[in-house]
Amino acid sequence: RILQRIIELASNEGDVVLDPFMGVGSTGEAALSLKRRFIGFDIDPEYVTAARARIRKFAKDRKKEAMQKAA
Repeated sequence: RILQRIIELASNEGDVVLDPFMGVGSTGEAALSLKRRFIGFDIDPEYVTAARARIRKFAKDRKKEAMQKAA
């Protein structure tokens, strides 16, 4: 919730949120949930792998929810 609030205050829908210390992708998930685009990177390949999985799962779940609403 804190990340979402910061992103809401500092950007608009469609803006790009940059996180150069991505970790497990919390900022990316928050940005995407608020209809922002996201660029993130991290020096540790394990964190990049974890963040990629988290964001893919988020996108898949969001798509599933949209399909259920449309049905």
